Amino acid sequence: MPLLTASVYADEPLPSTIDELRSRTPETLTEGGVVMTFDDRNFQDWIKALPLFDEFGVKATFFISGNIDAPALDAIRQLRAHGHAIGAHSVNHLKAVEYFEENSPEAFLQREIAPQLKKLQAADVHAMSFAYPMSRNNAATDETLLKVFRHVRTGRGIAADKRLSEDDAFFVPAAKIAEHGCLYGKGIDYAPLRPDRTYAQIDGAFERAAKNREIIVLYAHRICENGTGHFVTPEALARVFGKAKELGLRFYTFDELP
Repeated sequence: MPLLTASVYADEPLPSTIDELRSRTPETLTEGGVVMTFDDRNFQDWIKALPLFDEFGVKATFFISGNIDAPALDAIRQLRAHGHAIGAHSVNHLKAVEYFEENSPEAFLQREIAPQLKKLQAADVHAMSFAYPMSRNNAATDETLLKVFRHVRTGRGIAADKRLSEDDAFFVPAAKIAEHGCLYGKGIDYAPLRPDRTYAQIDGAFERAAKNREIIVLYAHRICENGTGHFVTPEALARVFGKAKELGLRFYTFDELP
């Protein structure tokens, strides 16, 4: 089954079938871990935080939105030099569900996906994963995007009276991650100030993942002490990274997930 029609990729050497995409798939995982991800175009924050990632040996996945222009390519070069992975996050940051309701899946791929993948491929970057803007996905969008990417990431909240560690949707056994094309991520912007992302909540989730050899996906946006937009502080990230390491959890990029 073709990933995209010829009208989208006229001469693209990207994987053209699901089998070819899977041929690049890593081996089955056995260890529980954390998949740390960041969204949008917060290049200055991300580059400034590289020493923090290096200090804890953390490799993350950065989902880039917008045009893959010179600033994006420069950031990609620096991020990859430190072992991080790059994923797609759409050209215009549109809500996929709503777009699909008024347009064809092919139109979404042509407008939001193909331009990014073409420019990434030209820079020798093969994006194996996609993060939904604003976590807007459903069965129809997943079916379409999983013909292009090995995994897609969305997000969800938890009830005010529920523990993160009790919500099975966020946890996938490491050995079965290949069976889950769409993975649910938990936002940690503003940690530990919000009830669903206190250190106790995150610690409990990590303890479950370590005990059960499960994988949990986290996401954030900016990395800064304060400011506009969604952000997590370097102090909070250091606390999260340190706890995961203490429990023996590995940090996986999306590229390392089978």
